[in-house]
Amino acid sequence: MHLLEPTHSERFISILTEHYPTWREARAELNELPLAAEVWRESR
Repeated sequence: MHLLEPTHSERFISILTEHYPTWREARAELNELPLAAEVWRESR
């Protein structure tokens, strides 16, 4: 998407909606999830 339209302009939204009609629902679901950071330990 960003290769066609580099910013989140009206054109970007239009292209996104054309190819992924349920993107707003997906965004809402993702925005409800908690943010988490994993702590990685170095393997020895």
